[in-house]
Amino acid sequence: MVIIARRWFDKKNGNTYHSVEVYDDNNKLIGKNPFEYGYGDHYLQTAHEILQKEGHYPKTDNRLANGLNEDYHQFLNDVGHGKFLVSCTDVGRKKDL
Repeated sequence: MVIIARRWFDKKNGNTYHSVEVYDDNNKLIGKNPFEYGYGDHYLQTAHEILQKEGHYPKTDNRLANGLNEDYHQFLNDVGHGKFLVSCTDVGRKKDL
């Protein structure tokens, strides 16, 4: 699967936003979010939410001992073990999200 993210920093207000597209192994679009607040790697959380909404990851709301959502932890393990090709690009303009 492929996650394509773009981040934009709003200098005027000091906020960071991102967009995310998630594709399956056949390059079919699973889902996208064209505009979301969030800095750093928050785009991964947005991608996870898209995958949950489309039935690719369970939504159990179980928590690990450290408080992290178990479902999100499994997703991050999959990202870390190469199940996803992840690309994130910083863009200079909002319209490039």
